[in-house]
Amino acid sequence: ETLIEEITRESPAAIASSPLPGLVRVEHDGDCSNDSLFYEPIYALQEMPDCRIVSVPESIKGLARKIIEAEKFEEKLMQAPKGSLKIHALVPGMCKGQKDPLLQRRSYLVADSVLEMLKKKFPAARKNAASNNLEEDEVWLLQILLFTPDIAAVSLAQSNRSAGFPFRYWPNPYYPLGLANVDIETKMPSSAYRKLLEAFACWGIQPSPQGTVVDLGASPGGWTAALLLLCQCRVIAVDRSPLDSRLMNNLLVSFVQGDAFTYVPPNRVVDWMVSDIIAYPERVSELLDLWCGRGLAKNMVVTVKFQGKTPSWEALQSAIDIAESHGYDACAKHFFNNKNEVTMMICSNNNDSSAVSRSDIESIYKVQKA
Repeated sequence: ETLIEEITRESPAAIASSPLPGLVRVEHDGDCSNDSLFYEPIYALQEMPDCRIVSVPESIKGLARKIIEAEKFEEKLMQAPKGSLKIHALVPGMCKGQKDPLLQRRSYLVADSVLEMLKKKFPAARKNAASNNLEEDEVWLLQILLFTPDIAAVSLAQSNRSAGFPFRYWPNPYYPLGLANVDIETKMPSSAYRKLLEAFACWGIQPSPQGTVVDLGASPGGWTAALLLLCQCRVIAVDRSPLDSRLMNNLLVSFVQGDAFTYVPPNRVVDWMVSDIIAYPERVSELLDLWCGRGLAKNMVVTVKFQGKTPSWEALQSAIDIAESHGYDACAKHFFNNKNEVTMMICSNNNDSSAVSRSDIESIYKVQKA
């Protein structure tokens, strides 16, 4: 319901409905030339542009051939660079976070069959061993969503870099349905760490081992623990309450007992600031005004929590406007592990001096085939 509300607010000509849990179908009534066709909804993890329905009561190869016939591969991929095509095999159960959803194996087989057919004609479908740059100049995404054994929704589109975030692409070509693997098997102080890892995966960068991260409102230490495990960076954890004892004794953690809203790193700009403070959105805006206004961090990940059961669009836009007014780029996303809250990603001049490569990020958070 929230995604439908957001889409209709942004694009009044859109007709949005939900055919299945986790899926929203969007159509345009009449001329949509003035609508924001490249708008990336905050409450959507993925998009399937210009989606077509394909139905063939035959074999897997028969469905694969029909998919190729339905899409304009000649027009879109003939000049595309080698290795620029990515294929996502999808089923509806994935939208609900199911680990082994119905039809998943068949969807993989259909996608593999399509890929083998495309390899014969299009270099874009063939592997390129040299495509491990932080940025990719041209990325194409073919998504195949299998509803039944012989009915699929198909979308082929170019993924575009998000404005101000050159390592983010939309539609997301790196994680099927935009769902990154953010589960950590080690016992963690809290489960909130998943939101932070989803932000890193979506953004396409994360702190490097040489970086320093300030974690505001860190207790009990879920985000700090995740930073130590996956980034091996130094963490300055700020909270009135102590962290989990294992973190308090970690040499990479500097604990500062005090008010997270007034803390300022002494004598320097830090690489990252992250915050999952439980506070009204107005207080988060004040925090961003302080950190962005003084340029205290190059990159930030900040949770904006809402009251009640619905988001406050005005409060969220105010937080984004404050960050941008100080020269930062800012965007927000409601991740799979967010509740009635969104995660803001904020960067200054796209500085990646404290970031690891896109290929490394993808290998960390990639969901493995069942």
